[in-house]
Amino acid sequence: MTVGICGKYCSGKNEAARVFAARGYRIIDVDRLGHEAREGRKKELTAAFGEGILAPDGSVSRGRLGRLVFGDRRKLRLLEEIVHPYMVERVKQILSETSGPALINAALLFPMGLHTLCDRIIVVRAPLPARIRRALERDKLGLPAVLRRIWAQRKLIPQSYLLPADTIIVENSGTRKDFGNTVSDLASRLSD
Repeated sequence: MTVGICGKYCSGKNEAARVFAARGYRIIDVDRLGHEAREGRKKELTAAFGEGILAPDGSVSRGRLGRLVFGDRRKLRLLEEIVHPYMVERVKQILSETSGPALINAALLFPMGLHTLCDRIIVVRAPLPARIRRALERDKLGLPAVLRRIWAQRKLIPQSYLLPADTIIVENSGTRKDFGNTVSDLASRLSD
């Protein structure tokens, strides 16, 4: 069983992934694979975006790169063209090495085509004010930076009528405990 989970910025998909991990699912964190891809594709990234994306230690700075691409759709597309093929191949490799249930945690599940690798898909949704509040608290970004990220993801998930039939939508509008209970119940049902 391979489950894909996606949701927009600060919707709660990482919290849901932790619940699935506690249920024995192998978590494939595509965001972490993005870190790996940025380092593995550092030469291509610096050629495309300049040395200004590098941190003092020589690694690709996620923050510097993010500030550069999240306000510019063309640059964001270029970044995706450089790192996404690497990330998709790594997901496939990890799935081929996994014997039990797996969960692909990816904000870009649909744009990257990773949904085609899944038996079930979970879309986590949360109200915009809650997402903004979580982003401000968690990421310590200013409001303009948070709004740019939210704007960049506005078309991340297809309209509900275009979603595959095996898609489950989970609302994250209550307390963290309520959301955890909802996801735990869902994980139990999917494991049966």
